[in-house]
Amino acid sequence: MDLGLNGKVALVCASTQGLGFEIARTLAEEGASVVICGRDRDRVDAAIARIAGTEGAATGIAADLTTAQGREAVVEKAVAAFSRLDIAILNGGGPPPGRFENFDLSNWESAYRQLVESSVHLSQLVLPGMVERGWGRILAITSFVTRQPTDQLVLSNSLRASVNGLMRSIANEYGSSGVTANSLLPGYILTERMDRVAQAQADQAGRTKEQGLADLCRTIPVGRIGKPRELANVAAFLVSEAASYVTGAAITVDGGLVRTVL
Repeated sequence: MDLGLNGKVALVCASTQGLGFEIARTLAEEGASVVICGRDRDRVDAAIARIAGTEGAATGIAADLTTAQGREAVVEKAVAAFSRLDIAILNGGGPPPGRFENFDLSNWESAYRQLVESSVHLSQLVLPGMVERGWGRILAITSFVTRQPTDQLVLSNSLRASVNGLMRSIANEYGSSGVTANSLLPGYILTERMDRVAQAQADQAGRTKEQGLADLCRTIPVGRIGKPRELANVAAFLVSEAASYVTGAAITVDGGLVRTVL
């Protein structure tokens, strides 16, 4: 299937490693020009080098997306490099794991800026250009915990659901302008964050991380942890021309972990 991504321009937030990088690489392989974003310049440059040789072009910007100045700089530089932004992948590292009693108000404020404020502001920055051109894709990478809250992730459980609601609202308001907005809800995927969460949950249970991961796999119908490319493939479809009639959706990529019908 031709996804219609050749020549599109995509900003992929937090894309120097993990799920963000895999999404950026997959889009570049489909012919999109990608803008790599991360806080560390050396990691940005390394990610660009790993993408070199694919069908699409790549550039990179070092910025802190938890700040308004960082978000504005990223969008300005991306548009300066490629003249426009067709696709925005709203992605970022999750807040620290822990129980409700572990976090004070400052922790909640920090997590809000990281997860919710950044998604709102980036959407505000990219939408006008998308509406003007009559084509755009916004995809927020949230988590399966927005449907099935899990232990030790109270900040994510609570705040990522707000981003799903934001995408649904944007879909309602901008659907007639040729812009789609969706959420992608990863389950357990083999990333650095997954390793940290598994360790925190194992420590709470008084078990080894390996024992915890083995138990976790038994709760997933496909019987294993997911691979980053499996998530990236779905992301590429959702931001493509092929997915022009998919908007306002919150789609899990979790091997069947979330046991709900809706």
